[in-house]
Amino acid sequence: MSNPLRQFVDERRDAKLAKAKPDAVAEIESNFRFDNWVRSAADRASQLNVASHIGPISHPDGKIAPFIAEPTASADGYLRSGNVSFPWDAFGNAAALDTLAFMKLELSDRRMALEHLREGSDEIRQLFDFADDEAYEKLRSRFLQMFANSKPYPVTCPEIKQVYFPLPEGGYHLLSLVSSSGLMRENRLRLQEREWGDAARAARELEKEDKKTIAIGKRPQGEQTPTDASYQTIPGRGSIKLGGANAQNVSSFNAECKGVWPLFASYRLTSQTYQRLPKRDYFRDLRWDAYCRVIFEALDKIFRKPDPGNFDERETRRQLLEELWLWASTFALELQALPGGWSSNASNRLPKHQKLWLDDANRQRASDDKGWRKDVASDFAAWVLATYKKMNWGTQDPVPLGVVEYTEFRNEVTEMPFDAQEWQTWER
Repeated sequence: MSNPLRQFVDERRDAKLAKAKPDAVAEIESNFRFDNWVRSAADRASQLNVASHIGPISHPDGKIAPFIAEPTASADGYLRSGNVSFPWDAFGNAAALDTLAFMKLELSDRRMALEHLREGSDEIRQLFDFADDEAYEKLRSRFLQMFANSKPYPVTCPEIKQVYFPLPEGGYHLLSLVSSSGLMRENRLRLQEREWGDAARAARELEKEDKKTIAIGKRPQGEQTPTDASYQTIPGRGSIKLGGANAQNVSSFNAECKGVWPLFASYRLTSQTYQRLPKRDYFRDLRWDAYCRVIFEALDKIFRKPDPGNFDERETRRQLLEELWLWASTFALELQALPGGWSSNASNRLPKHQKLWLDDANRQRASDDKGWRKDVASDFAAWVLATYKKMNWGTQDPVPLGVVEYTEFRNEVTEMPFDAQEWQTWER
């Protein structure tokens, strides 16, 4: 059976030897002999404190006693310590962090060596193969000094926020709200993986390639996209820094992220959708973004060609118009998913045909009479011409577009999807 503890020490020894001067080799070999290094690490263990909840994580001046919470897991739907698996945090002398790394090594059951020592498992006993039973018990007790300052019960302090929790039979509990650095770390790692993990990076590269493809007037090859290529971002978040320039003084997890932790809004959020509800004209209220600009730039290149009316150019232009319609109607799909009746407000002056398109309260009427589709397509075509003319084209003026382009755009969009169900069955 391989010994991950011995391998850990050997790797550190080899790293030291790679940079060592010849006269230091013998000392390094001696210091990093497995039994010598383990004894030295056991002596340093008392300089560290293992805990799941550490005061300075909740408040920089929090003097609460560190403690280890080990709640049971339950399928209760709550985001809490017991329902997420993560290792213990630690704080203390930064010079002893190598001992902490040693004790956090995962063994065959993916649990830390420190957990095995705490339980006195047979596996961890076998890995300390250089020691007899008496020497092993002494080493074990010295390593377990890492738990000495972690109380079996929490002790609060005035700096920690407290809340009254009423009881059904009367009375109340006074609860201190203490943050779990392990839970915070797991949240940070998952967020990091979804934003910048391998799959996320691949998805971002594919997105760049798609935008380049659209810019030269071609259609993105969606069928070549891997099914797991995706990334996720959470906008509107902030961060908090703990420990200042000495992040390691707070805890090992805090040192790991240089003291910077993500923050999410915990207040009741007013949906931006409601703030941006169209009042007069859906298309005029749209806000341009970089992707919209890319599509218009690709259209501009086609408009400026000497023969934009040939078959290939017309087909490319039609595909770009389809991409622009998809971009412009994305927010419409959000509006259609809102509870019906939002456009019936007296201050809402949307045209009747746009209300039929956007407000779910009008779904039946919109289904019975499709005449509104051409009116919406006309609004979109007019918006395309007006937006193209407004955009800054540098030293060049926009290409004059008129009734011919307006009519073509309107007719093509009339045949495109107008709601989520139509987009799902749409064949390009």
